[in-house]
Amino acid sequence: MLYIGHFSFDEVNITGLARHGYFTMLTTAADAEKAVEAFKNTIKRRKGKDQTFDAIAAVYIEDIIEIPTLPEEPVMTRLQSSAGEFPESISHSLPGEEQEGFKAYGFAIDVMQIKTQPVHDYKEMTPFIRF
Repeated sequence: MLYIGHFSFDEVNITGLARHGYFTMLTTAADAEKAVEAFKNTIKRRKGKDQTFDAIAAVYIEDIIEIPTLPEEPVMTRLQSSAGEFPESISHSLPGEEQEGFKAYGFAIDVMQIKTQPVHDYKEMTPFIRF
């Protein structure tokens, strides 16, 4: 079976301020319990080896989705809605991954660089679809 794990986490940034975030992982396993164990082992292994995980203090399972076969039509696996305007955040596709054949497709031509603080560059995207 294919399993998608959605996780949230608490972290402390380099200035000591609290932050939170989310990440998603993908694996194959015989059952959900084995998938959870594989996710746990991978997260623990990355702590201390991957600077993306250095500041993470706690990880929470949001959900684990079991997929028996890949669908022909797109399936939404996660929807999250937050109050207020889009907050400043940092995101990375395939952070620290070196899986052969994995590619991340972004629309960088559609992204404008915004400098809001001396140490951070934030990007603003134009909508893919407007309603």
